[in-house]
Amino acid sequence: MYAFLRKIFTPPIFHEDVKTHQAHLLHAILWGLVLVPVPYVLYVALETPEDLSRALIQGGVGEAINFFLLYLLYRGFVHAASLIQVGAFWLFFTATSLTGSGVQGEGYLLGYPLVIVIAGILTSERITFGVTVLSLVSGGLMVYAENHGKFVPSHTGDPLSTWIVSLAIFPMGMLLQYLSRRTVQSALGRASASEERYRLISRVTTDYTFASEVNKDGGVKLIWVAGAFEALTGYTFDEYIATGGWFAHLHPDDVDKDLHDMEELRHNRDIKSELRVIAKNGEVRWERVFAHPVWDEQENRLKGIVGAVEDVTHAKLAEEKLKETLLQQSAILNSIPDTAWLKDKEGRYIEVNEQFIKTAGKRIEDIIGRNDWEIWRKDYADMYHANDLDVMRTRQRIQIEEFQVDSLGREYWTETIKTPIMDSKGEVIGTTGIAREITERKKAEIEKETLIAELEAKNAELEQFTYTVSHDLKSPLVTIVGFLAYLEKDARKGDFERLGQDVLRIQQAVNRMQNLLKDLLELSRIGRIMNPPTEVLFADIVNEALDLVRGQIKLRNVKIELIDVQGVFVNGDHTRLVEVIQNLVDNAAKFMSRQSAPVITIGSKVSAQGERIFYVQDNGIGIAPEFHERIFGLFNKLSSNTEGTGIGLTLVKRIIEVHGGRIWVESQPAQGSVFYFTLD
Repeated sequence: MYAFLRKIFTPPIFHEDVKTHQAHLLHAILWGLVLVPVPYVLYVALETPEDLSRALIQGGVGEAINFFLLYLLYRGFVHAASLIQVGAFWLFFTATSLTGSGVQGEGYLLGYPLVIVIAGILTSERITFGVTVLSLVSGGLMVYAENHGKFVPSHTGDPLSTWIVSLAIFPMGMLLQYLSRRTVQSALGRASASEERYRLISRVTTDYTFASEVNKDGGVKLIWVAGAFEALTGYTFDEYIATGGWFAHLHPDDVDKDLHDMEELRHNRDIKSELRVIAKNGEVRWERVFAHPVWDEQENRLKGIVGAVEDVTHAKLAEEKLKETLLQQSAILNSIPDTAWLKDKEGRYIEVNEQFIKTAGKRIEDIIGRNDWEIWRKDYADMYHANDLDVMRTRQRIQIEEFQVDSLGREYWTETIKTPIMDSKGEVIGTTGIAREITERKKAEIEKETLIAELEAKNAELEQFTYTVSHDLKSPLVTIVGFLAYLEKDARKGDFERLGQDVLRIQQAVNRMQNLLKDLLELSRIGRIMNPPTEVLFADIVNEALDLVRGQIKLRNVKIELIDVQGVFVNGDHTRLVEVIQNLVDNAAKFMSRQSAPVITIGSKVSAQGERIFYVQDNGIGIAPEFHERIFGLFNKLSSNTEGTGIGLTLVKRIIEVHGGRIWVESQPAQGSVFYFTLD
């Protein structure tokens, strides 16, 4: 309960300060009005109970309006609630005047002024003016009606009516006076706090702000300064004006530059400029001036200038000292064949050598004084700046390898060494760098890494090959050795029927070993013995492959479909590419199972990336996803009941890879298979 009461008695807070302030005022006024009917209803209940029903209705309507406005207020409709509040109050006092003494009654004489004050607090000047005019017009109409007998005041000087009106006016007057006083005190408090903060800031900074006025003749007069003006110039404001103002204290060598800045301001353009001024003690100080024109729209001219002045003397002296020191090394820089440069602490280039100019593709005057973002691409500039910050932060030399692009778009690698530059006090005042191109070295390293990776892959493949070959070749040898023992036993027994069976088994094992050795020899030749590449129509390769497997196709009654094979050229070993299609079609026909309408589709298509992709598709038994990679391995057969050695897809994969392409399969059990491949 306490939390609820605290919530409804706490005014809402919004993101906008003006809206929050208006909400606070309206919140206080509404709760004041909520309390107004209470003494009125109590009085009627005690003195004139016969009028209690009327008083309760009047009070209830008023309270309903007040709580509705509180609801709008908490929902954020502050302006709407304010307008309704002013309107409802005005109507209340209008009704009071019409049912009472007209313009001579309290409703008009005291109520309308109260509404006007509330309108001034809660709404705009225009609405307040409208309420004032409306009140005067309303009073004028009542006077006119009364003078012409159309309106007769019901009574004059009724104490109860006067007191009822005072219940709204007096508390509201007190509340408005309180709100006004609190608003003024709050504003004064904020101003005092701001002034105190500004004084504190002025003590620890060397910057100051200013305002000047410009007359029609172009004359400029300094009218206001704040901040560390006296600390920077040595003059009080009055002394500064008395001794000639800005132009009298400007360094002679910067007069032309200042005139140019004034011309920019007269064209309604902001300026940022660095100028020298002479302080009271004769010291020359550098100032960075930020100036904004104040424009007279009616006369279309510059009427004032506001801005800020930053003391950059120490930075400029350090920069000049750095330039003086580093320019002595320009001859050394230009003798370096690598890209070399010097930067100040802000990252601006102070000196570069000829190789740097050539790499950047810019004139020397377009480089000196500029930063990385004004010379290089943003991503490279970000990287260079981050490295500079690391050097200055750690005060240590760094050596890095960077990938770069020169002004002609040539991509290359550099080995960059960046070193911090220190002054006599050990303070970091800049960086220096040298970048040497190492593109060829990086290429050699990349080629070496690639070769190592390839050798590791070949070694792994060789190990797998050795294991597989030894395993698969051992199987027929075991068969031969085993049946030789049976052959001897059957010969001694004279069992020539069993003897013939033994010889047949030995012959089958020998044939299998011959096929294995033949396929292995064929596999070993791929990549070593290749025919010269030629450009040939893909359709010709397909037709040759189909002729070689025509018997298999007819035997299994397979339908062949060709899609987008005409007019497509491929470049490669004609014979080997025929072997690819032959093996893929032979495999597709072999694994049709009992498909009633077997179909093999051979075709090509172009991917979204513009790459030509070839494929052989069937509607056979399909392949489970876990075997999609395994089927390309040496001697890997998914079924021991099928013909062949299990090297066919390995041969296909090797041929495709030698041609710079890749091969993969997409398939699901009982949904057929699609073998895709590309060629370089």
